[in-house]
Amino acid sequence: MSDSRTRTRTADLTALEELPPPAAVVFDCDGTLMDTEPCADAARSTVFARRGHVYDDAARESLVGLAVAQAGEVMARLLGGSAPRLAEELAQELLTAVADGAQPMPGATDVVARLAARVPVAVASNGPRELLDTSLAHGGLSRWLPITVSGDDVATPKPHPACYLAACAALGVDPGRTLAVEDSPVGARAAHAAGMTVLGVGTLTRGPHVHAHAPTLDDAALSHWLAGW
Repeated sequence: MSDSRTRTRTADLTALEELPPPAAVVFDCDGTLMDTEPCADAARSTVFARRGHVYDDAARESLVGLAVAQAGEVMARLLGGSAPRLAEELAQELLTAVADGAQPMPGATDVVARLAARVPVAVASNGPRELLDTSLAHGGLSRWLPITVSGDDVATPKPHPACYLAACAALGVDPGRTLAVEDSPVGARAAHAAGMTVLGVGTLTRGPHVHAHAPTLDDAALSHWLAGW
């Protein structure tokens, strides 16, 4: 998930407008469909505080977008201790926080519903299976997203393309004809490596791994593009 404290406000969908509509769409979950960023911050802060450390901006930057196992390795370097144990502790804190308070990102429900009525859709997440299922169910998005790939379902998490390739395979679509919707540089790298067109949302502005950008899923320009299919 990406940093939402500042957001680019102007959409740039030129690359999407120049291409045919995608044959399928694969969404990231955390920070893209579900506003789990505050939950993640609270969970990480709790783990840090138990060990007498402050969860500051530098720590946050080093952990954003990582799978739980990857986060455990980073926290072990920052805090000391066992990476697997830290990852397990973080996973439990995340699950509690998400079940208590995660909500869909602005526009997520409408975009997912509109796209699911037109093309196959799926989710590719670095999150553990239990966390992913809990988050989508809590946000009421599961009904439109029967195909999901979690961090537990692939050997190598984002930024490796495995989860996006697995989602495309499950949908039966060519990655080159599929749109990925991402909010983090780690996820954008994964989708780009899979050969997908990448729509960045939030602070994920255009760059080498992002083809188009919208500040939010309820952005007027994005809605206009969808209406033009």
